[in-house]
Amino acid sequence: MKGKIRRGVVLFLVFTVIAYAAIIFLYLRGFPRNVGTDFRLAFVLGALALFSISTIFNILRVFFLGRIFSKSFTFSDSASFTLGGVLLALITPFQAGGMPFQLYIMSKRGISPGEGTSILVGRGVQSVVVFAATIPFTMLFFSSLLSGGMVHNLLKYFLILYSVLFFAVGIVLSFTSRIRGAVNAGRINEKIKKVAIKILDEVQNFRKGIQMMLTKGLKESMISLLCTFISLYASFALTYYVVMIAKGKNDFFLSFNMQFLLTYLSAFVPTPGSSGVAEGGIALFYSQIVPKSATILFIFLQRLVTTYIPAFLGLLLMFGKRGILSELK
Repeated sequence: MKGKIRRGVVLFLVFTVIAYAAIIFLYLRGFPRNVGTDFRLAFVLGALALFSISTIFNILRVFFLGRIFSKSFTFSDSASFTLGGVLLALITPFQAGGMPFQLYIMSKRGISPGEGTSILVGRGVQSVVVFAATIPFTMLFFSSLLSGGMVHNLLKYFLILYSVLFFAVGIVLSFTSRIRGAVNAGRINEKIKKVAIKILDEVQNFRKGIQMMLTKGLKESMISLLCTFISLYASFALTYYVVMIAKGKNDFFLSFNMQFLLTYLSAFVPTPGSSGVAEGGIALFYSQIVPKSATILFIFLQRLVTTYIPAFLGLLLMFGKRGILSELK
């Protein structure tokens, strides 16, 4: 597992360095000079406060979902789930590497893989709810952000991808019993059949998990959804202070909406941790409000508070749990 983490880190660094080099030599036409900054105490404290709020409520959103299935699921477990997931998402394609680790964390508290998957899906649905609640405001007051061809195509990609995912999940859940019957009746290898039945059992657990979140655990689900809004909105708002540190345009709602769009558009990028694409996206999106000379500084600070620091905290939590890396081989 440690070897895989090292390889992932190397890939992430390679893509990141290439992105920074491309921005410096192709966009900025050389290393910037006379970079102006404003590390005013109010800006720094504002950024730290919103970072703390975003991180804590991001952990709490998982904590309340986990408590639906296991009362032994702790805040510490949720922190490992959330921040360790950030680390592994940072170093794997499509940011998918955190899922096995997160399922492992939940299994230690008696939460089955199917139930754990329902938590992962539920958390994703909450993010979609935030998107659906926020995008009308963006379209009404900041339609210019959506007018670019690249942004328009990325939004279309995002909507199609989520539609396909929800459709596929719906099909599997609706026909689980029939699929199981076909597998049992089919003339296939016994080992393959056992694996297929095991997967279908977890699909049933997933279905039960979704039902539990909407019935017995509805209160916890609603609290988790509230935590999701607070966490994501704090993350979007945090960007305003980073813009101000880079001596950018003083427009809170513009910064908020730019980060809102960028967060969702970079959710399914194939490079580890969106490396390369995230840096280019930040340079593209914020070019109208951040001085060109401060672009590199702004990208670094933005990635520092949204990605690098949470991933480092995740690394500390992962190595703080004895045996966790060897068990995940």
